[in-house]
Amino acid sequence: MKKLKVTLLASSVVLAAALLSACGSNQNSSTSTKKLKAGNFDVAYQNPDKAIKGGNLKIAYQSDSPMKAEWLAPLSDDATFGSMSSPGGGQDGLFFTNSSFKYINGGPANVSLYKDAKTATITLRKDLKWSDGSEVTAKDYEFSYDLTANPAYGSDRWTDSLANIVGLSDYHAGKAKTISGITFPDGENGKVIKVQFKEMTPGMNQTGNGYFLETVAPYQYLKDVAPKDLASSPKSTTKPLVTGPFKPENVVAGESIKYVPNPYYWGEKPKLNSITYEIVSTAKSVAALSAHKYDYINDMRASQYKQVKDVKGYKVLGQQELYISLMYYNLGHYDVKKSISVQDRKTPLQDQNVREALGYARNVAAVQAKFSNGLATPANGLIPPIFKEFTSPSVKGYEKQDLDKANKLLDEDGWKLNKSTGYREKDGKELSLVYAARVGDANSETIAQNYIQQWKKIGVKVSLYHGKLMEFNSWVDHMTTPPGSDDWDITDGAWSLSGEPSQQDLFSAAAPYNFGHFNDPEITKDLNDIDSTKAEDSTYRKAAFIKYQEDMNKKAYVVPTAYAINYTPVNKRVVGMTLDYGAMNTWSEIGVSSDKMATK
Repeated sequence: MKKLKVTLLASSVVLAAALLSACGSNQNSSTSTKKLKAGNFDVAYQNPDKAIKGGNLKIAYQSDSPMKAEWLAPLSDDATFGSMSSPGGGQDGLFFTNSSFKYINGGPANVSLYKDAKTATITLRKDLKWSDGSEVTAKDYEFSYDLTANPAYGSDRWTDSLANIVGLSDYHAGKAKTISGITFPDGENGKVIKVQFKEMTPGMNQTGNGYFLETVAPYQYLKDVAPKDLASSPKSTTKPLVTGPFKPENVVAGESIKYVPNPYYWGEKPKLNSITYEIVSTAKSVAALSAHKYDYINDMRASQYKQVKDVKGYKVLGQQELYISLMYYNLGHYDVKKSISVQDRKTPLQDQNVREALGYARNVAAVQAKFSNGLATPANGLIPPIFKEFTSPSVKGYEKQDLDKANKLLDEDGWKLNKSTGYREKDGKELSLVYAARVGDANSETIAQNYIQQWKKIGVKVSLYHGKLMEFNSWVDHMTTPPGSDDWDITDGAWSLSGEPSQQDLFSAAAPYNFGHFNDPEITKDLNDIDSTKAEDSTYRKAAFIKYQEDMNKKAYVVPTAYAINYTPVNKRVVGMTLDYGAMNTWSEIGVSSDKMATK
């Protein structure tokens, strides 16, 4: 997740420009001069004017929940802050990648993989420094593993994928005081790290593969903070050290970040004097754009597109989103001591027919047609179409509503319709479920109530959690706090994904983000096949991805909902703006052509 970059999104109807929102979440993106297209959108804005010296870029992230500032990647799972941290280094990401998400040299660090030795060597730049001028060291890279694998820090990033590093499972379980598979050829204060794996996997050359971490954390700066206090310490929330072209000068809790150039940045010095990055609510964002308050706003909803597409002074850019939204069923709990999901909840949802029926009852296509303005499409599988080599139209999901099939599945499962109530019963118990729907945008309530009405058509009684939508941050806490809660049955999720499409970190038995806590040996085998040595053959890996998606649709532990195109309205004074996934220096190169916003 990258595989630290699988991040939770507030809106499940549309996109969230999270992974590389506008200027990228890797620490820098770079201006692209290619005439790239995503659907009908240009991916980059070619401003005919040159950038002035200095200037202040004004950015907003649209959210109805406060920003949760956490600069340490292993302790953060919030897409909003993941985007807002990007001028400072995207929570200190290390590697540059191309448009296909494969590692390339030239970033803060390079990575070399050695198949026969089963190792990765990470080499930090000699001039890579923290924003206080101190050196970024090999120990800082290892410290990211400490934060992730030591339960005392409270990270929810531990996964089966990381267990492939020699000695990391023993460290995670408290059986070892050090990580035997991570060594420092030049010492802890050097610039080289060797990672020893149990097995090599075919996706290791892709960012976000999850088998090794892609960030650093300032060990010397943080070592004296007690693990239980680190996530809330000013050193990780409001007064961090960063590695990117900008550093935070002021962080206002929940609201905003002001950036100024980082004098110790290793790369090209930024053109801008400062960047202000603020939260703006969905109720105020369109008016703010119309008033030319911001150069651009991230995470604009598809439902807002018609309101902003023709605002004077702006060019709307677009990009295929690394995004999937889906529906979860609550089937078990997470065993913290064993780091594994246990599928033991007593619920009608343990019956596959019930899960399938709920999926077929939803009118996803109608919802997207009404609210997405063509920017979201019903999903037939769990892998978004930007990974075209791993998807296929032959995969049949739940994108088309089929009430007859849903009713038939429930009939076959013995759920009889009580004509006096309109709901189904079995063994004297009504088929009644709790829907933990959450706030996303102005249409969230309407969409949730719509699905409740569709389920009523097949005789399933569904009510909202405590009678209302859940606030997003409260929902995140509810879903991610182990061992999990027994007070909900259905919920929706939306993820900004990494550049490696393997979903071990979402749905393996050990994945904390497996919200429903299903544990199925066949799905485990499918996930392992995708990452096996056999999958180094591209034909084999594509077949493995297709089988995995078919099996997930058949078993319906989760139900795919939608894919999306991300769009971003950009003020025409901005120079060097691109959404290209292969752009790696944008924060240094982006500028403005005037001190005043363009209004025409």
